[in-house]
Amino acid sequence: MLDRSHFARLLSLSWLALCLAVPAPALAQADAAPALKRGVNIVGYDPLWTEPAKARFQPRHMQAIRDGGFDHVRLNLHAFAHMDGEQRLSAQWLKTLDELVDAGLKAGLQVILDEHNFNECAKPADIDACRVRLKAFWRQIATRYKSAPDAVVFEILNEPNGAADAVWNDMLAENLAIIRESNPTRRVVVGPKFWNSLDHLDSLRLPEGDRRLIVTFHYYTPMEFTHQGASWTPQFQKLSGVTWGSIADREKLQKDMDRVKAWADKAGRPILMGEFGALESAGMAQRVVWTSAVAGAAESRGFGWSYWQFDSDFVLWDMKADGWVKPIHGALVPEKAAAAAPAASAAARQSDPALDYLINTPRVTTWSVYGDGQSSQQVPCAATGKVCLRIALASSKPNVWDIGAVAPLQGSISKGDKLQVVAWARLDTEDAKAQVVVPMLLQVGAPPYTAVVSGSVTLTSKLEAIAIGGVAAESFAGGTVNLALQLGQVGQPVVLSAPFVLKNYKPQ
Repeated sequence: MLDRSHFARLLSLSWLALCLAVPAPALAQADAAPALKRGVNIVGYDPLWTEPAKARFQPRHMQAIRDGGFDHVRLNLHAFAHMDGEQRLSAQWLKTLDELVDAGLKAGLQVILDEHNFNECAKPADIDACRVRLKAFWRQIATRYKSAPDAVVFEILNEPNGAADAVWNDMLAENLAIIRESNPTRRVVVGPKFWNSLDHLDSLRLPEGDRRLIVTFHYYTPMEFTHQGASWTPQFQKLSGVTWGSIADREKLQKDMDRVKAWADKAGRPILMGEFGALESAGMAQRVVWTSAVAGAAESRGFGWSYWQFDSDFVLWDMKADGWVKPIHGALVPEKAAAAAPAASAAARQSDPALDYLINTPRVTTWSVYGDGQSSQQVPCAATGKVCLRIALASSKPNVWDIGAVAPLQGSISKGDKLQVVAWARLDTEDAKAQVVVPMLLQVGAPPYTAVVSGSVTLTSKLEAIAIGGVAAESFAGGTVNLALQLGQVGQPVVLSAPFVLKNYKPQ
């Protein structure tokens, strides 16, 4: 039987010890803050602003964020509701903001002050009032923080959209002018209209002589995947079961990031991907695959990023368990999550809730490889911290099922169970452009090999997460279902990690 401490360590290492990023550098002196690298959005929807006694986010979380491998936080400030009739910010709200900024700086984090009242600026009837309030906000905040260290960064307005689109360059200019009166060298984050869409980067009009601007974009593509089941989006709230990870999906991601990089190079501007994330309803396995791919694509092009978000939804920190949602943390900061796992206390390991949802044994030795023209051996593997299975395939076969890797499931499955499968795999080739799509499925282990959950995954030359998920249409007894990866038409060596199969798993 797999003990809890072994599983917690293995899961923490395995969920995403992907070699997709370099560690963020240590914070330099406050008056020479480094580029923004890895961050997280915080406190936008926390009751601390109105009922401090009910605050979920605490000052200690700033140190936890820093220790977790992040170098900045993006404070989402819904400030308009805290202004009086003369647009003055309340003393209590400013006190709370000061305390958050102070806690972030003391933890060694850079702090972005993001004015987040985008909804209040989207309607034609509200745009004039929005402009008045936004200028009033920056007059007060710019003056208040004019002597703050360079680690404090301003962001003029989150996701301008709707009525703000037509006048966004004017709004940007008038508020930047206010900021520059008292903060001539402060770094300021600005983004394009239409929800900070990369499609509208060319519409930005920035002062050429101001080189202390950081350009941001937000990335939730495809929305059908990242926002499936979102209650606030009528077009997506009834969607479910949308997956991500095909060759076309990955090519779209790379092309999008290349477009941003081309714009940044031409404009000579640093880039911050200020928001990205996939909602819990997408399923943990699929969220891990998407999150790791997006973060890695940004980092490989030199972009900083801020994950959406610490708490509330798209959750990175489990408030109830008082710790990271390990799969998502591992997807974002793989080397930090892996390094922390061996040092975790026995109590922390035993509290890992994922163990209760695992229905297989996550060891590479559980794979059985069948078919003619193949051989396999264990090799060192970063995905598990121990070993992977290298499957040598001499040639392509007529059928995908002619060669495969199969791992048994010990747990039973009931009708309606939500199943998630994740492993790590790559093609063992020096060809950076190599990619192959293969079937991955949970299926009955005897004829007619009924599929319980099925999908396709993309293998490339880079060790990446592969995942499928779905809902069982009927019940199956324990020991009757296998995980299968069909490799008959790959025709080249494959490296495969231990698999993880979870039933009805959702962080608390």
